[in-house]
Amino acid sequence: MPAQDSKPSERRSSGRPVTIDPDAIAGLALQLFAENGYEQTSMEDIARAAGIGRKSLYRYFSSKADLIWGGMEPVVRASGLVLEEARVRGAGDDGIMAGLRAAAIAGVAVIPDLAVSRGRLRLIARHPELASRSYGSLAPQRDGARRYLMDRGVPEGPAGCLCAAYLAATFDAWMQWAEGMDPDPVPYLLAAVDVLRVPSA
Repeated sequence: MPAQDSKPSERRSSGRPVTIDPDAIAGLALQLFAENGYEQTSMEDIARAAGIGRKSLYRYFSSKADLIWGGMEPVVRASGLVLEEARVRGAGDDGIMAGLRAAAIAGVAVIPDLAVSRGRLRLIARHPELASRSYGSLAPQRDGARRYLMDRGVPEGPAGCLCAAYLAATFDAWMQWAEGMDPDPVPYLLAAVDVLRVPSA
């Protein structure tokens, strides 16, 4: 679970806006969920504990579910950048899979606190209404992976199937890692991608 000293900036200086660290807010919220339960903790409870106004919290997170899924954006961006770079590399099945492997692990380096990510993923696993948001939350990653595959010569239909398998496998790898205590998710992600194959023409 998140470190106890992970706290957002708390008070507004006269005439200056509150500075909010979204990951610190998420860490604090995870502590509240663990102490009081996910359903029993309100956005107002989170804002009060963080020492910020409810409106300030809602500027960053429109709901508790958005707060939980909010850590995905930097991961998706990092994955997309790697796939864009991989588009200029050499052709061939090994090259295609190398791009997917690199994209799968790219997000690990941009996560400020893996303990917060582990807490987020454990909540997603335990609450169906959070898990049901995975399709929409991962849409940018899905679209980027499909474009990458098609640009590398995989036909549209097989590209869609491989993309779906890639996202499902890597998401499951994150979930397996989150349920354990290993510090590094990278081996889980690489093992997940290694079961995939580029469909033959």
